[in-house]
Amino acid sequence: MPHRGEPYDLAANAAAILGELAVHQARAVFFVVGRMVEEHPEVVASLAAAGHEIGLHGYEHDELARYDAEAVALLDKNLGRVAALLEQMTGRRPQAFRAPYLLGPDFYRGDVYSVLREQGFRWVSNREVRYPVELLRPRPGIVPPYAWRAPDGTARLARNRLLLGPLNAKLVAKGGFLGSPAGRLRWLRGQREPFARDGMTEVPVYAPLDCDLLGLPKHDEDTPKAALEYSRAVIRAAVAPRPGELSMITFHDWIVSGGNRLPLLADALSAAGEHGTQIATIAESPGWLSQTG
Repeated sequence: MPHRGEPYDLAANAAAILGELAVHQARAVFFVVGRMVEEHPEVVASLAAAGHEIGLHGYEHDELARYDAEAVALLDKNLGRVAALLEQMTGRRPQAFRAPYLLGPDFYRGDVYSVLREQGFRWVSNREVRYPVELLRPRPGIVPPYAWRAPDGTARLARNRLLLGPLNAKLVAKGGFLGSPAGRLRWLRGQREPFARDGMTEVPVYAPLDCDLLGLPKHDEDTPKAALEYSRAVIRAAVAPRPGELSMITFHDWIVSGGNRLPLLADALSAAGEHGTQIATIAESPGWLSQTG
């Protein structure tokens, strides 16, 4: 958590999130830090017992992009120990990995991916995509509170795919996948399908993260109404993709369970149901993984 010394009841807030998921009979992927598996096994066990997929989120919540060779070797050792513990606890070795900070600024590192592949991970989710809707996030003095609203009061969220290229210029120029900048630009403006990388499937980030929409609030403080309404509109649009498209909504536990933000999770699940969107974890789709990976 970014706010040092902030009181936070991990078990209670995990239970609140599990409760919302249970109401909608939805299963999620929980990316947990390795130390959490060792220090709070009862919380992790409750996630698995409710039928959710457990992935790893590094061992410490630090920047893997800055690791030297010694730190990468220690990561390998720590992940192996934690993965074995998870398998003992849940009966399943983790298949999923998302790095803290998504391995930015490049969102990929070959030696780290080599460790993940050798550890048996089958899919990763570090490829960040910047989305036009982030430009309209309400910010005092920068973006007016309701700039995203159309004159009739409906959401006027920028979904122009032409803006994706300029916003993701580095991805297009040096993304390191799909062979060429032209191929990456077509991918970016298309359905952004998962792709094979280093023997694993890379599932890109399909919508802004909650922190992209809400910033980094303290756990116990409320989010201003304008920012909350804006985030709700973005999320509802993201959970209603075109036929054949994938979507992924990412929440940090301490953000969504705190203040007045838990309804965002309930609303996302309700909107998915209203649009007939199938809610499933990657582990529930092994055939899909084998096709793309």
